Amino acid sequence: MTWSRGFVAVLLVGAALFARPALADDPEASRLPEILDVTDRRIETATSLLAETTSPPAQAQFELVAARDLQGRARSAYSAGQPLIAFRATMDARAHADRAIALIRGLPDPDRVSAQVERTRDILDRARDRLQGCDNVRARAMLRVALDMQDRAEHRLEQSMYLGALQLTMSARERVQKAMQLCNVNESMADTADRAVQRTNEVLARAMDALQADSPTGMREMLSRAQQIQTQAAGEARAQHYDSALRLTQDARAIAQRAIRVGRGGRVRAR
Repeated sequence: MTWSRGFVAVLLVGAALFARPALADDPEASRLPEILDVTDRRIETATSLLAETTSPPAQAQFELVAARDLQGRARSAYSAGQPLIAFRATMDARAHADRAIALIRGLPDPDRVSAQVERTRDILDRARDRLQGCDNVRARAMLRVALDMQDRAEHRLEQSMYLGALQLTMSARERVQKAMQLCNVNESMADTADRAVQRTNEVLARAMDALQADSPTGMREMLSRAQQIQTQAAGEARAQHYDSALRLTQDARAIAQRAIRVGRGGRVRAR
């Protein structure tokens, strides 16, 4: 198994992380007021839940304070005619509000859910290749159902529906693993870790493309942390510590994807 290309890609991401020039595209800000309103409602939900909870987690209060602060910056930037800054700030605020809601309700941690969804996608992508030569009708049907459930899980993750996303992705993983058993396909940990590291490299490359000169400091810090963890994952893989490599690279990917959600390439998209 060769790790040189993946490791070099990670190093290139790290080298370019703070030297990326600003993108020239202007934002499509027509839906920015609606996006700001959605974040306001998410913060209101977190505030209400916090007030109604007898002993809320202390971290939930910190997340809510951060959400309010960032949303205030977003509103100020929008009023000042700075839609790029407003968009990034409001998306970061929403992420903090979502985390506060999850903590109060005892729901799964958003970053961990993201990591689980990505792990299932790794397994599905690998299984789809290896099941091509299998003639077992039941296994093929299970794979189709698993792919559909995973698509729904990824959609729910985008909509911040973390419990639903976790339930769907775990069900998808269970089905694809049964399909592989029916076809007598065994997935080696080396192949799984290899593919996972490559997928994380791709996400880190997209995150680098999303960086602009005026990107939030928090986004840069998240990407720097993701790059460091990914470097550790590559080292664990080279040492044939595949379980550790898989866990680390999935953590790195979840952090990088959260950074992408904050930055979104400096472009407001219809939701």
